[in-house]
Formats: sequence, C-alpha cells, structure tokens
Amino acid sequence: MLSDREFEDWCRRLCLPEATKELVQTIRNSEPVRKVGGGAKNVCGSYPSRKMGKTIQFESHKVELPAIVEYENDEDVLEYYDQPIRLSLSFQSKSGRCVVTSHTPDFWVMRCQSAGFEEWKASERLKTLAQKQPTRYQQSEDGHWHAPSAETKVQAMGLYYHLRTDIEINWIAYRNYQFLQGYFHQENTVQKEVRKTVVECITAELDKISR
Repeated sequence: MLSDREFEDWCRRLCLPEATKELVQTIRNSEPVRKVGGGAKNVCGSYPSRKMGKTIQFESHKVELPAIVEYENDEDVLEYYDQPIRLSLSFQSKSGRCVVTSHTPDFWVMRCQSAGFEEWKASERLKTLAQKQPTRYQQSEDGHWHAPSAETKVQAMGLYYHLRTDIEINWIAYRNYQFLQGYFHQENTVQKEVRKTVVECITAELDKISR
C-alpha cells in the first residue's frame, strides 16, 4: 500500500480535484459499505490479500475471485478495495420511466496512471440485464460493455467506471496462481522477481500446451 507521501504524489500525478482526493481517502480508511452474500450458483468468501494486508470480499468465485487474483498480481494496481461506496444512479426503464437506484461497485481500483470503479459480471448475465435495462447496460460494436449512467456519474470526478466480464479473465494464469498460492504465501521465501519469473514461465508453457 502507498505511504502518505506516495499517496500525495499519486494524487498530484493524476491531477485529482480536492473533492475526489477526499473521496479516495474516505474509501481507503473505511470498511466496505456492505457485506457480500452468495447466490444459488455463486460461492462468496474472503481472499487474504498480501498486497492490501487484509481480507478482500468476493461475491462470486467464478468472476470476482479471479478478478481479485488479477489485481493481486498486476503491478499496475497499487491498491484495491471491495464494496467501496454507494453510487446513486438514474436511467430510463424500457417503458421510458426514470429509475433511480443505489449501486455499490464491486471494487475501487487505484492504478499507476488512473483510478476508478470496476464492476465484474458474467457476460451471459449482462446480456440478460441489457434486455431488461437497455439504457443501463449496453454493449458497443467492439464487444465491450458499458454502463453509461455510472460512467457519467464518476467522470466529472476524474475517475473511470469499467464494466468488466469473465471473458477478460486469463484462466490459465488464474489456475497457475491458484496452484502456486501456497508456495507464494510462505513468508520471506519468495522474492518478487523470482515470483514474477516463475509465473511467467509456467504461463508460457501452459499456453504452448493449450494451443
């Protein structure tokens, strides 16, 4: 995690407005705004994050857990927080009625050159949601999903809102991380450079096998 000095430097680098900086500090210093709960097809739980020094909640072991593992091993991700804040969103229903709803993004993510909210969903689930709420969930011609009301809400703060899906997950890398998790979590035995080399080598070999 960033030190106070590193955080100040990061805010200046991103040219964050003072109000946004205060929001970020609130997220960093607060507990998640909600406790997650699993559904009939999902298993919820907590991931022991070495990067964050605490446990991170996940609501789906098929989408959000792999996302956490990605954050944990992505050097571009400086810090990340689960269930960070409630956003008030407004959009039009299929009948044209204005709908106002409270939405809690899955994660707040601080990257080297950007920061924002990331919501993870299964791609098939998004297709169903887009049929029910076509102005809230939209897929562009390039295949990427968007949430216009949420994106507009946070852009004024100098932040992003990304709607991400299971299609983005590198499942080979995820299985590698899961396999090596016990090895990596041994204290003072695996240097950062060694860890990175091991993951890259195994991922490369499994990529060759899968072709």
